[in-house]
Amino acid sequence: MHSYRDRPKGHYIQKASLKDLYMLTKSWRNNLEFCLFEIEFLEQLVEASFVKLLLNEDLDKLVDLRRELSEVKNQSKNIQNSIQVQLFYNVDIIDNPLNHDASIFRYEHGLLEDRIAEFLKILKLLKYVVFKITRNVLESDKPKFIWRYN
Repeated sequence: MHSYRDRPKGHYIQKASLKDLYMLTKSWRNNLEFCLFEIEFLEQLVEASFVKLLLNEDLDKLVDLRRELSEVKNQSKNIQNSIQVQLFYNVDIIDNPLNHDASIFRYEHGLLEDRIAEFLKILKLLKYVVFKITRNVLESDKPKFIWRYN
């Protein structure tokens, strides 16, 4: 399976400077903001095509899909909140290195990265499902006009 990590392999989190970890965390935040836009687009796509989807798919399946989209959206928001907390904690450690244990911060940073990687796997699968069922709907629609010139 592909790795969704946004850093070099190995023990990077344990060896990187706190400023590098800060930049990595900001990158995660930007990626998750984009993921939230993707989820909202998927929700709109399902909503806009709901009636047509009902013709090709089971209602229970569509309700489950909408529920899963909502759950993934909430999970994205929770991870974004965790990222924001991690950013504040990172700045606090940089400003006051004697008041905090950096090893705990680095351990929590690794756990957050694992959560993000798992979230991205789930999102990728969900995008596949949504695009597959909407593709079936679009392919079943007959074109309204025939193009004479190519």
